Amino acid sequence: MQNDILKAKLPEYLSRITERERSGLYHCPLCGSGTHRGRNSDGAFSVYENGTRWHCFACGESGDLFTLIGRVEHIDSFPQQLRFASELFGIPVEQNSGSAASKPHPAPRKPAPHSDFHAYITQCIADVGKTDYWTKERGFSPETVSRFELGYDPNKNVVVIPYGTSHSYYLTRSVIGKSFRKPKSSLAGVEPIYHSAALYQSEKPCFVCESPIDAISVMSVGDCPAIAVGGTGARKLLAAIDEKPPHCPLILCFDADEPGRKAAADLGAELLKRAVSFSVAEFDLSVFPEGMRKDPNDFFRGNRQAFTEQIARISEALLRSTVAVQNEQRSSNESCTGACRLAGFLDSIHGADAKEAVPTGFADLDEQLDGGLFAGLYILGAVSSLGKTTFLLQAADQIAASGTDVLYFSMEMSADELIAKSISRQTYLLCNQNTKLAKTVRGITTKSRYMKYSQEELKLIDTAVLAYQKYAGKLYYYEGIGDIGAAEIRRKTEEHIHLTGRTPVVMIDYLQILAPYDLRASDKQNTDKAILELKRLSRDFRLPVVAISSLNRDSYGAGEIEMRAFKESGAIEYGSDVLIGLQVQGAGGKLTPQDNLKKIEECKEHAIRNVELKILKNRNGQTGGKIGLRYYSLFNCFELDEKYEARRILDGIGNDEFVPYG
Repeated sequence: MQNDILKAKLPEYLSRITERERSGLYHCPLCGSGTHRGRNSDGAFSVYENGTRWHCFACGESGDLFTLIGRVEHIDSFPQQLRFASELFGIPVEQNSGSAASKPHPAPRKPAPHSDFHAYITQCIADVGKTDYWTKERGFSPETVSRFELGYDPNKNVVVIPYGTSHSYYLTRSVIGKSFRKPKSSLAGVEPIYHSAALYQSEKPCFVCESPIDAISVMSVGDCPAIAVGGTGARKLLAAIDEKPPHCPLILCFDADEPGRKAAADLGAELLKRAVSFSVAEFDLSVFPEGMRKDPNDFFRGNRQAFTEQIARISEALLRSTVAVQNEQRSSNESCTGACRLAGFLDSIHGADAKEAVPTGFADLDEQLDGGLFAGLYILGAVSSLGKTTFLLQAADQIAASGTDVLYFSMEMSADELIAKSISRQTYLLCNQNTKLAKTVRGITTKSRYMKYSQEELKLIDTAVLAYQKYAGKLYYYEGIGDIGAAEIRRKTEEHIHLTGRTPVVMIDYLQILAPYDLRASDKQNTDKAILELKRLSRDFRLPVVAISSLNRDSYGAGEIEMRAFKESGAIEYGSDVLIGLQVQGAGGKLTPQDNLKKIEECKEHAIRNVELKILKNRNGQTGGKIGLRYYSLFNCFELDEKYEARRILDGIGNDEFVPYG
């Protein structure tokens, strides 16, 4: 429960409002015991029950965190105490629970008009000479007291810190204890950031402190602006930054204790998200006396000269860093102009490293793609069992045979299976398509069959192996089942380029079973991320990336492939440079979904399948083109269909049914 979590924050709250003695007892923030000005000279405020309850043996008061907040902050109702604790520690308040501590808040009331504190604050400023607290306890000069209009209320024996020259808000601090007190929020509203105008007045680094006294200490030793966020919580500051980014870099100057360090780290993480320039103040504590090494006012009182020097050093270091970053940003911005990029552009065309198209080995496809594969992301999609892997593998073999390295990432098939498919194709091509001699994958990998092969068949296999071996040194297989993602593909590609000095073609089989970048993300989110990273890979290393994609089941009967048929089609459609569909010849037209499904199944039943490639998207070329292919499934081989155009012409002049076979 959130309320129990908040109750456990009691020791942290005490560290902000009072001091703890070596005995483990605290100075009581209510009666002042332990301060030598209260009822006892020793601390009598004890915390027990695992840090969730307190009791003062001097004044007899006791309770939990909310009770103490009510007494110290003058907050009467429990819902307001709960809300105060929630905002202070950044822990959301539960809205529904059976316990009294987590009952829903009543509907918020309209804020009452803020009281006019001007007369009160003005009187306190006039009475500041009635106390020596500011000069004796805080070390401020009369000029500093006057500059920041610090005051004193003799009736309550508290010092007063006004917020701004308008005197619309103030803070008090007991001169005998450590507790800060605020006016009721119903009268004064939410506590603002002390000296918040410093965020927007100049470009000088601004110190971010916990308390106004610390901020005043910083501003007293030099020309450095400072603000106070009212404790270690920085939600008000982040809200102000979200509304209007600061004009200056920030220096986080919280207390030099564990809560202060944690608060600085947490705030720093949020500032990074918002691209706000900042640093964390690092003081040399050894130059300050023992017992005066916690906060800026301690440093100010303990060794003013050293504090002044360190404030100047910290400020100047951040200013130099900020100027360097700004100069780098300006240079980076200029480097993005067309004029700066022109030389690189011309080198990419005419230089020694100018990239040419990589032919796929399928002449008609290369013609449609203006010569072959260029740097970019290519996606190939088809229904199940129509030959996507076989086509990609054959293209890989043909690219490797032309002398270009290919990195083949296989998520389903092993490297041995891929090699067997390639050798099977070679037997088919080497025997002039004699299906009695050519060997299937099983015919290659099943040892017992070799005992029955003729000498001619054995020689054919040996010759096919030698033919594969000629280009096999250009093929790099990487196997994975759910453990290879886009990041690993990038790492392997970068490693290959570094080791060989050669730019490869990257092939991925297939997109939807890449290892997810985030197990908690949806399939769409993971696919979007994979597309983004593969696109970045192609751009950063100026190489072709070809990936297989599955199609939505709903698209199987839709006829011709369209971009929306691709799984998670939004990312694929917009992220790819070239999108290619592999489909049965004659799909679509006037056929019903049932007829289209039947046509696909009939196609799969044939040993020779007439299929076609359709260019769905070509970022730098024509779309809509089709390439007819004949797929010899037994021998893992695609060939151009010489009769394809003739059948298309016949179909175009009146045949209601495209003839896909024969």
